[in-house]
Amino acid sequence: MSSNFFAQQDLARRNTRILVVLFTLAVLLLLMLTNVIALISLGFVDPAFLSSLHWQTLPWHLVGWVSIVVLAAVTIAVLFKWQQLRAGGKVVAESLGGIRLLPDSQDPLQRRLLNVVEEMALAANTPVPPVYLLPEQGINAFAAGYSPADAVIGVTQGCLEQLNRDELQGVIAHEFSHILNGDMRMNIRLIAILNGILFLGHIGYYMLRGSGRAGAIRASSRSSGNSKNNGGGIVLLALGLVVIGYLGSFFGNLIKAAVSRQREFLADASAVQFTRNPRGIAGALKAIGSHSGSSKIKNQNADENSHLFFGEAISRWASIFATHPPLATRIKRLEPHWNGKFPTARAAQTAVDATAGTNEAKPTNTERLQQALPLLLLHSSRQTEPATALVCCLLLQQDHDIRQKQLQLIKELGSASLLQQTDQLCDSVASLDTLQQVQLLQRLIPALKTLSESKFRQFEQLLQALIQAAGSPDIGSWLAREFVEHSVAVQFDPEQISRKYSGKTLTQLKPAVSALLSLVSQVAGDTAKQQQAWQAAAAVLPFTADSSRPDFSFTSLSQQLPHLLALAPQQKQQLWQAIEAGVRADELLVTQEQALLLALALLLEIPYQPGA
Repeated sequence: MSSNFFAQQDLARRNTRILVVLFTLAVLLLLMLTNVIALISLGFVDPAFLSSLHWQTLPWHLVGWVSIVVLAAVTIAVLFKWQQLRAGGKVVAESLGGIRLLPDSQDPLQRRLLNVVEEMALAANTPVPPVYLLPEQGINAFAAGYSPADAVIGVTQGCLEQLNRDELQGVIAHEFSHILNGDMRMNIRLIAILNGILFLGHIGYYMLRGSGRAGAIRASSRSSGNSKNNGGGIVLLALGLVVIGYLGSFFGNLIKAAVSRQREFLADASAVQFTRNPRGIAGALKAIGSHSGSSKIKNQNADENSHLFFGEAISRWASIFATHPPLATRIKRLEPHWNGKFPTARAAQTAVDATAGTNEAKPTNTERLQQALPLLLLHSSRQTEPATALVCCLLLQQDHDIRQKQLQLIKELGSASLLQQTDQLCDSVASLDTLQQVQLLQRLIPALKTLSESKFRQFEQLLQALIQAAGSPDIGSWLAREFVEHSVAVQFDPEQISRKYSGKTLTQLKPAVSALLSLVSQVAGDTAKQQQAWQAAAAVLPFTADSSRPDFSFTSLSQQLPHLLALAPQQKQQLWQAIEAGVRADELLVTQEQALLLALALLLEIPYQPGA
């Protein structure tokens, strides 16, 4: 990879820490201003003598209570928003008016979009995410979520109607780069943190509405006594909080701009890396410049989510608050010889060829494998029950007696219909090589995510029974079940969706690391090659590993995977180097080893692209 996504993920983590520092400073400043306004509005301090006021004369008990109330309000606002966002990217998409597209949609524009998202997911080696359509005429898109397993892609109607396939591909590739760069986690936390800063303004606004501000202001103007004896002080406090709210918005927009603009340049560059076609994303940016609706989003929640989008989602009165660099600057970086003129506006498209494209670059291995998948499997992967049948096919064993037992379990724990579909699809699945089977799993995710929680739990029980019926699972069936758990079960567990980095090192997780590398070595071939692979992998580790390859069990490895998944980016990079060293120890990369690399990268959320 030309882009070091590990380093970019680590940078996103550092940006999050900077964000917390900026938030703390903003809260302290707003806290101080709130105390000043409270003391003046409630009559404890005369503004005329504020500059000569002695600290010891201040009513510190009131200052203490005001500070406690303000901090509590901000904390509650942050936690409330955080709780809302725990369900992940789909909450953000729905708050913006997004409607989830069915994976098997046959609408021409929607089908083209879904195809492009599938292609870019395979190119980026992430699970194929659900796609949401926003009823907006502006040309825009976003990615939201905490991790690749939780990610969703949102695209506006204007984006579908105004862009050709290459341009749409560039936009989607830009959003996938945000997923791999670790920007999504930072962006979704930014929403919760900024909600706390703006909350004081909301309090003042509702206080102003509730106090009958017109009558209260008139009564205040007639009174020459202490304002704390009538409603005027409350109105003044409310007005002060509204002003503080605007200040909060000021600081919030500065914070968003500070952490967003450079990440957009990086995402543009990464999009070119995925598509190998700079004209695609540059064309999309030019289309925004010529479109009457530009990239604007009219939804009432657009402001708090503006930093998520591909283009500037709302109008800004000053460029310092812009969450995105100017269009012309972005285009110039992609096309240095651009003449600076935007094309004429286009008419909206109503029908397209979902597979047509003008990108003449040499296809990658990913795209060649994708084109080789049978149409029956591609069609089935986009529908809920056939998708579950495809997973069952991947778990079926070749041994006749075991297979018959598994088929009976599908009928008993699933349904007769599921058994029939499994029987119809199993031959086509069996004809795929291991690498294609892993990529088929990636495609199944949007359809499997349409299952209700009760249906999915029932499906989980079936998968577990199929593996137990096989006795000792093979690598393929174990990877299939773990991938479904990782990418689908996560949506029903908020704790897993919003999980944090553990901060642990590879040395601290030595048993888990050793078990994983033992699995990697197992695919090398005979005993001598397995030992060679183990030693090559162990040589990269920061701790002294056993001289001979240790035994492991799939059950224990399943229990250890969450610890490895929570590793910080730089630790994951070192783990990945050990994995690759083990796989490439014999200087041969057979299909099964390629599939293992692909599957482990998906399970551990490690940025990896198969060789072009």
